[in-house]
Amino acid sequence: MHFQYHRSKHKELDMTPLVSVIFLLIIFFLVAGTVRAPSFWDIDHPQSSSEAPVEAMAVTIYIDQEGRRAVAGREVKNRFQLRYLLDENRQNGEPPSVEIHADGRVDAHEVVKLMEEIRAAKVEQVELITEVTP
Repeated sequence: MHFQYHRSKHKELDMTPLVSVIFLLIIFFLVAGTVRAPSFWDIDHPQSSSEAPVEAMAVTIYIDQEGRRAVAGREVKNRFQLRYLLDENRQNGEPPSVEIHADGRVDAHEVVKLMEEIRAAKVEQVELITEVTP
């Protein structure tokens, strides 16, 4: 018995299984990935034993471990920019309330210097955000 094979000149590959596998991998990585709120920098807040609730303030200032600062997602290079951004957030002529997110590894002098600059802008409500120790 002799079988004849018919060879076609144009072989086509079925791409459907490959596309299905790729979509499954994309879905897996989307679901398995961590979802995190965006932040200007990754800040490790200092530890505290106080569990007092914190109300949201009008202006948020970030200081990373290298002393870089950011207000409202914009990096601040000097005290004049900081003063401008604080004055920009005044409501009815009143200075804004400020919360400071300082990295626990930042030099304390940088935090004190920032607080002095905030005080020079006549801001009265300032809170330093910390994490509660377990």
